Amino acid sequence: MHVERRTRPVLLSLLCLTWMGPLACKRASETPAEGARDTQAGNPAPAPAQATSLPVQVLPGLEMISKPEEAAAALRREWPQTYALMEGRLPQKKARELRRCTDIEGVDANDVDVVTQQETEIVQLQFLQCRVLKALTTARPSRTSQVREILKLKSPGDVLPAALAPEFGEAAPDKARERQGKSWSATEPALHFEPREGERNAFSLEVTGQDTFGLLEWWATGDFNGDGQEDVIAYRAMSPRGGSLTDIAAFVLTRSQPQGVLQILEHWR
Repeated sequence: MHVERRTRPVLLSLLCLTWMGPLACKRASETPAEGARDTQAGNPAPAPAQATSLPVQVLPGLEMISKPEEAAAALRREWPQTYALMEGRLPQKKARELRRCTDIEGVDANDVDVVTQQETEIVQLQFLQCRVLKALTTARPSRTSQVREILKLKSPGDVLPAALAPEFGEAAPDKARERQGKSWSATEPALHFEPREGERNAFSLEVTGQDTFGLLEWWATGDFNGDGQEDVIAYRAMSPRGGSLTDIAAFVLTRSQPQGVLQILEHWR
């Protein structure tokens, strides 16, 4: 099956050059995350057990850091590119420039003064990375996991919630109710996943639907809400065929039973 491949590579290469710099970008693309190397080498992840302490993991798709201990410093690191708030947005915020992740508290990507669609998507992706970094600073090891096996699935559409489907235009409340409790595959039978090649892409899948294409990546695992259950952070970027928009979002997903559709704990856009 022919899959269009422009969404993720373009966004990540631009983000790397504007935030991390070329050398850091190259290093991030070549170095797998600690805690994920055994799985990438073909060794299965240890089977989750109630008495097992499962460490917080950063997976290769999250290119800002390679291990959770680096998250706090990455939040304070100044970006090469400085952004400004749009005139009239958030008038109560005295600091109008955004220089690092710690500056975006209470700020939405739509509040940032950008001109082109490409700039908008770079800011959206950067904000998502910041929110994931912040979540990693408070993440704990998990006592048990019902999600770790999902990281190895080549076609996870039956366990991903239908709310992961992209939205273009105004969100429809009726559609949201219709998707409630259903899997992504159940609401889009044409959905297809294809594992990406390369060590850096070990937790990355190309996604195609009837009228859309894009990318799904697993970015991190850990207990993000303090209940002892392992959660997983997924990044999803989808575009309509023939269109120029990209719906970019990240989700904190979990499951307390060994079967069934994952539950969304957080949805970041």
